[in-house]
Amino acid sequence: MGLKDLFAAHANDASVAKSSINVAGMHCTACEKLVCTALEDRGAKNVTANHETGVVEYEGELEAELIAEAITEAGFSLA
Repeated sequence: MGLKDLFAAHANDASVAKSSINVAGMHCTACEKLVCTALEDRGAKNVTANHETGVVEYEGELEAELIAEAITEAGFSLA
């Protein structure tokens, strides 16, 4: 199995938990990066943030307290 096949297998893996949250206070791409880094540091994968919509998407199973802590420490709040 080649690298391309491994990525394709992961993309179709239904066991990967995908979640989204709403974050208040993001105003720019720098804000997005802060939020993404905060969640990645706590184990989230494939984190994306959109400051225009306030939506943050990530893969992985994180406890609600851990997510709230990460967002707060980054200087934002859950919406």
